[in-house]
Amino acid sequence: MNQRILGRTNLSVSEIGFGCWAIGGSGYGPTDDAASLDALDQAWERGVNFFDTADTYGHGYSEKLLGRFLKGKPREEIVVATKAGWDFYHGGSRKNFEADYLRFACEQSLKRLQLETIDLYQLHNPHVELIKNKILLDPLEELRQEGKIRFIGVSIHTEADAFAAMADARVDALQLIVNLLDQKMIGRVLKEAQSKRIGVIAREPLACGLLTGKYHPEHVFDREDHRRRWTRDHFASELKRVNSVQKWIPGDLSLTRAALEFVLAQPEVSTVIPGAKTRAQVFENLLASEDPKLTVEIIKKFYLQYQNEIKSGSLI
Repeated sequence: MNQRILGRTNLSVSEIGFGCWAIGGSGYGPTDDAASLDALDQAWERGVNFFDTADTYGHGYSEKLLGRFLKGKPREEIVVATKAGWDFYHGGSRKNFEADYLRFACEQSLKRLQLETIDLYQLHNPHVELIKNKILLDPLEELRQEGKIRFIGVSIHTEADAFAAMADARVDALQLIVNLLDQKMIGRVLKEAQSKRIGVIAREPLACGLLTGKYHPEHVFDREDHRRRWTRDHFASELKRVNSVQKWIPGDLSLTRAALEFVLAQPEVSTVIPGAKTRAQVFENLLASEDPKLTVEIIKKFYLQYQNEIKSGSLI
């Protein structure tokens, strides 16, 4: 497994990490704990050392599973990232970035992870106006000074979010969406991150599973699957785009592998975090690093195709 440096943290991380949303048992349908733990073990044995989760994934269950996995592992060789900002402790689930809540949430995450320190603690998709408020990161800076966390990150959605976060010198890493269907961060945002030595964690590299190629227009997602919220029109439209992308992929290369290789082809990306619930999914994901096949010409075609979609107005 190739490794890259996570910005100015100087942490050496596997270029393919492990996204832990799915194993929390919410968001991507039902799970099996034994299979999830096996997937985590297989990733570790194949060289993955970066594990990203969030307290809201399964309302703490993803962190608990990750904590079970971490027991007995060499702590100094593993980089653990989690997020806070979705308050599920007080009925329902709502965004909460108040200082007292973030301190409380950090303590709860430490208990579930069975850790004394979280390597990268990230705010979970705050609104841009909050990001612009410099006091937002004050509680995280306090937690860093106390040794509860080592580095500070922000998970974001938009270019405006990204630039607002990067304007604060305390931000060590950004988590953002990069995939074949959503390339808006490629260019200005990634270049700015690189110039400021801010680590980049690329999430949703498989576009919430669309870029695995296993879905058809009639597919019905599980009741607890967040993709159930997609409209049928949106789902059908995205599948058409997937089919268009597949035309450029060599016949001996899976869509999953090509999608991950495309993200890894962006030099500013520190690590990409596909999810996995099984050993087989881990193996498929890691091939993109262990045995890359995409040529520079095909990677350029993927980028140009996306730019043409923007110019034609087919992307809204």
